[in-house]
Amino acid sequence: MMQGGLPPKHVAILYTPVEDTLQGVEGQMRIDLDLAVSARQVMTALAASGHVTRPFTFGKDPAALASSLRAFGTEVVFNLSECPMNSAQKEPHGAALLELLGLPYTGNSPLPLTVCNNKALTKHLLSSFGIPTPAFRLYPSVPRGRSGLRFPVIVKPANEDGSAGITEESVVDDEAGLKKRVGHVIGKYQQGALAEEFVGGREFNVGVLGNGTAADPFRTLPPAELVYRSKRWRVCSFESKWDNNHPAYGEIAPECPANIPDALRNRLERLTLACARAFDLCGYARVDFRMNRRGKLFALEVNPNPDISSNAGLDRAARAAGISYEALVIEILRLAISRGAR
Repeated sequence: MMQGGLPPKHVAILYTPVEDTLQGVEGQMRIDLDLAVSARQVMTALAASGHVTRPFTFGKDPAALASSLRAFGTEVVFNLSECPMNSAQKEPHGAALLELLGLPYTGNSPLPLTVCNNKALTKHLLSSFGIPTPAFRLYPSVPRGRSGLRFPVIVKPANEDGSAGITEESVVDDEAGLKKRVGHVIGKYQQGALAEEFVGGREFNVGVLGNGTAADPFRTLPPAELVYRSKRWRVCSFESKWDNNHPAYGEIAPECPANIPDALRNRLERLTLACARAFDLCGYARVDFRMNRRGKLFALEVNPNPDISSNAGLDRAARAAGISYEALVIEILRLAISRGAR
């Protein structure tokens, strides 16, 4: 249940600067990836509700950041810090710092941020809770023997998000192609490669809000479907998400709410809530699914703290539920205040 009427708070908007990671990236793609844009949108939404806001960047000196947050009189932090120290793997460290400072903050805790950044750990946890996920192998090096997987197989970096490292070439049709792609991923991204059986049917994602408590139980937003308008595309690649000059950008389009039967919607919602409980999510998240030709759903990834910029997926789903962008931002803040310091 959405709740309003929050008393004004001193809200620090914490984000990570992206000047280094976006060198050479221009145009709409840079805007879409720039966390400063999201920070400004969040600040505008909060200021309209009477909150006192100030932006803070997660720079190279955490001690200086802690002093600045105290000097501002921070009561709660809107945490948009995805890449502390210019590393996506350090996203949990930003949340951990806020916990050590005793500050309430939006979104998820260090544990789900850590687990969900590791695709293999994510899939192990899904399986342990009986949530269907495609069969997979994790490769720290190029395999010598056979994978034992059914082809086609998709090969991804094991510790990236935002579809980084995923292209049409990520889907391979035999053992030789798998070995070649695993070698490519390990060489380029300096990390293990995850290979999983490719599910080539319809693709959905479901947003979820809540803290998983009696006061703020998890509730799903309307499911969205990624509609592939051309058979030349099989995956939602990095380019199809972020590069408006790539042909796939306009040919893989989100439809929210998804045009699906009630029975399928209910199954998506049940699986999303099961994921929220299994991963101890908090605040807001998104779960990605694909469905095979027999109608079976598979959870692919769990995304704590997904993009909340205006017109991004979570905002589209909220609007489909009758929730404005400003109301979504306020609800995420309210959930953080309700949860309190962790």
